[in-house]
Amino acid sequence: MSNRCWVLLLSGFMLLVAGACQTPMKTPSTPEPAPESSTSPLPATAPLTGTPAAPDKPKEVIVRPAIERTLPESLIAAPVKDLASRAIDYGTMLSSRTAKSPPSRGWQYRRSRDGKIVGFEFSNHGGNSILTARRDATRNQFFTRDFQFRFDDRARQDIHLMVSDWAPSRDRVFRLSELMNSLMHFFPRGYLPAIVNAGDRNIVTLPTGEEIEFDAVSNEIRAGVLTEAPVDLNPASADRKFPAVNYLGQGVVVRADNRGADPRLGAKALITNGAPAPLCEQAGGCRQCEVPAKELWDQSGAVRFKFATDQEFDRYLTARCAFGLPRQGNDFAVAAPPSR
Repeated sequence: MSNRCWVLLLSGFMLLVAGACQTPMKTPSTPEPAPESSTSPLPATAPLTGTPAAPDKPKEVIVRPAIERTLPESLIAAPVKDLASRAIDYGTMLSSRTAKSPPSRGWQYRRSRDGKIVGFEFSNHGGNSILTARRDATRNQFFTRDFQFRFDDRARQDIHLMVSDWAPSRDRVFRLSELMNSLMHFFPRGYLPAIVNAGDRNIVTLPTGEEIEFDAVSNEIRAGVLTEAPVDLNPASADRKFPAVNYLGQGVVVRADNRGADPRLGAKALITNGAPAPLCEQAGGCRQCEVPAKELWDQSGAVRFKFATDQEFDRYLTARCAFGLPRQGNDFAVAAPPSR
């Protein structure tokens, strides 16, 4: 290589070194934020996919009007004694109670000679989904479903509900001998039955403390631990079914049916722990036990239930049917008395 080339190479190298010394090295800086998008970012708590969750709406608080329990048959009370009188009391009086909330029909209440309430009753006279035909006594048409709650002597022994369906035979005659009667006892028996009006509803409290709501005008069952299906109007009385009123509560019900006579004097009774088998929704299923009626009721005189205390009946039930009354700790389980 000639001397000229060496001189040129050396000169170029010197220029590069001089330039590097004059220009300082830049230190790495924090990256600049990306320019903002026209869409706002999702909050940190929003889901990564889908639509952001809407804020929870405040829960609506339903305030029920207070129920005025001033009538004697509306008061929640325990039985005053266990045993009822063995004599039949023919001196009770049945009077009508007009509800304060029109067009409610009210009910009838039964009063003993000493002025104590010993029962109440009311009827579905038809023109509705349970009984399409309408009662008209002027035309000898007595279509009815009767509900009669009784607690003679305000005693625990014989608290019961009688349901009766009236339907005519083929000759269109209504006969007492063809009434379809069903009688029910509810356990445990912590309270006397009570009834109170609440606007468009009449509320009945059972001995178990559970409630049933009846339409205050038609007396159809609307809610609670009893359900019902329409009255069987089959003109063939032998094929007619007993009142389709069923208990769905947490207690035990004793039921007896009889056509045209007192069910307690019939052949048998069915004891059920909860709802009837086809309707049972309790965990573990429902238990049923069929027994002769004479084991449960006296067959003469006032026809009282034989077990005046729940302890007595629980012992019988355990020995006869292999299940007892529902318990909560050492006590029988009854619902708390309504606070409204």
